[in-house]
Amino acid sequence: MKKRVVQAGGFEVVDDEGRVRARIGLASDDAPFLSFHDEDGRVRARFGLSSDGSAGLAIGDEEGKVRATLGLASDGSASLALGDKRGKIRAKFGLAAEGAPTFGLMHKDGEVKMVYTLAQQGSPTVGLSDEDGKVRARLGLAADGAPVIRMLDTEGEVRALIGISDDGSAVLRFLDEHGKPEWTAPEAPS
Repeated sequence: MKKRVVQAGGFEVVDDEGRVRARIGLASDDAPFLSFHDEDGRVRARFGLSSDGSAGLAIGDEEGKVRATLGLASDGSASLALGDKRGKIRAKFGLAAEGAPTFGLMHKDGEVKMVYTLAQQGSPTVGLSDEDGKVRARLGLAADGAPVIRMLDTEGEVRALIGISDDGSAVLRFLDEHGKPEWTAPEAPS
């Protein structure tokens, strides 16, 4: 059997009423895509490639707002994002290029409020952000498994920490704006 090839800039699949229900084609930057449309012509799902080789899938609701995305970036990172009915991303799961997982929760206005990460060596960290999206507190475990809470100023500098030292005793430390200890309890032995 002889193979046949059809070439075109795009294809549309139409229903019995002549409504476009699916498209395959090239975006303005020549990146390929495949989209699926509802009876009212709204895109409900779109899969595409970017010019840099990233791949993505977007799923929209009946209003046409994107509610879920799945992406694989050219650097190897991957993400899954979930949006609310207004189209604002509220939860995002991801893997960094080196493989470290991240889970983030966003405020209704899209501001990041909480991020959970698991470092490559296995240390988990939870970061809490203020209304400007700046991390102000981090709860985590050091590489040796000791718990630590870090409190940060608006510039992202650690100003206080509470943790457990190597010998198992509790430590409370306040730092100045340059990261130098101002006060530590218990006082370090002299």
